[in-house]
Parts: sequence; structure tokens; C-alpha cells
Amino acid sequence: MLILLILTALLSGSSAFIAPHTTPLTAFATSKNAKQATSLRVLPESVMLGGPEAAQSYFFLWFFGGSGGAGVALRQFPQQLEKFNGLRAMSADGPTKGGETVGISKLCLYPRDICKADLAKVLSNKLSVEKMVEKGPKPNYLSTKGYLCFESFAEANKGCNPLTVRAVFDALSTGDIVAPDVAQLKLDSFSNEQSPDYSVFKSELLKTKLAGFSSIAFLLFLLGPIVGSTCLESFALGWFPETLGKWYS
Repeated sequence: MLILLILTALLSGSSAFIAPHTTPLTAFATSKNAKQATSLRVLPESVMLGGPEAAQSYFFLWFFGGSGGAGVALRQFPQQLEKFNGLRAMSADGPTKGGETVGISKLCLYPRDICKADLAKVLSNKLSVEKMVEKGPKPNYLSTKGYLCFESFAEANKGCNPLTVRAVFDALSTGDIVAPDVAQLKLDSFSNEQSPDYSVFKSELLKTKLAGFSSIAFLLFLLGPIVGSTCLESFALGWFPETLGKWYS
């Protein structure tokens, strides 16, 4: 009798080590749960739970916000083209001492290289940034508050090669205005450089140029897919929850 009870306990306990039988229904439920666990959703959970009304509001928010960001990026292209045409016009203007060139990177998209003698003349200007701002024109609000604009910098370097003046200012800022302390710090580092090939200047010029180009690329190629996928998903869930919305539910 004791042996029979022991055998019964062992047989009942061994069921814990046997894999449960899988039916088509349980297999479907498992695959559905796995699909839901691995599905990628762009919309936050609060919008998903809020129903079509929440998705519609989220769509309008991202659609108009994304359009504004894309518009800012697209407006940069004509501005960059205008700036490039201005550089081409400068390449043949003004006096130049000629001689050996600096060797700026082609990624800066300048129409030609600049001469070391022309660069040395600009960097030898002893006028402080504060004085440049004080004596120069003030075409915008920030320039009246002490910021250095390109017009003031060009006025302070009259008689220098125009393309070289533009290149030095481009090494200070990605635009046409720069904070006075930043400008003074960079100009001092350029003028005090001991390297004969102006490596500090070339490095800063390339850095600011790439920063300007990358900001446009960021808006177009990074924000574009994010805004597009968010608008697409919120549109499907907001207006077609029973058809297209099921792809995201």
C-alpha cells in the first residue's frame, strides 16, 4: 500500500516537467501576444488610448509643426545659393597680394582658395571687436546690442581682399552675426597662431561650415521621417480606425 502511494505521488509530480499541449488556439494567442510585444509604435500610449479624437488632435499638432520645421529647412537652400553666388562674385573682387594659398578644405564650398598674405593682412587688424561694433554699421537689432555683424567686420577691414574677409568671418559664425566675446576669442587665436599653414583658422572655418550644412540635413533627413511616420499613424488611427488604423493597433 505504501509503495502504491509513493508511485502515485511520483507520477502526479512528474507532470510539472511535461510541456503543456499546444493547441491551435493557444498558438494563435501566443503569436498575437508576441506580435503586439514586438510592434513598433510612434504614438504615445495616451494617444492610443484616447481614441480617434486624440489621434486627430495629435495629427494636426505634428502636421503643422512639422511643416514649419520643413519650411525653415527649405528656406535655407535659396539663402545658401545666394551666399554661394556672393562668394563667386567676391572671388574676382578687390585687391590681393597673391602668392601661396592657405589650402582651405573643398568642403567649405569656396570658389577658390585664399592667399596667406591676404589672410595675414586681415588678422593683423589691431582693432578690437568692441571698436568694430562701435564704429561700424548696425543693420539689425543684435548689432545695436553689441553683437558683431558681417557689415561691421567688412567695414573694419576695408582695403583687404573681400573673399578673405568673408572667410575669416565665416570662421567666426555660421551666419552673419556673432557674439563679441566669441569673435574676439577666435580672432585672437587666429592671429596668435604659430603654425605657418594657419591650421587653427582652417579647422574653425571647416567646423562652422559643416555645422551650417548639418543643421539643414538634420531638419530634412532626421525630422522628416519622424514627422512623416507620426502623421501617417495618427491619420490612420484618427480617421480610419477600423481599416488603416488596425495596422497600428
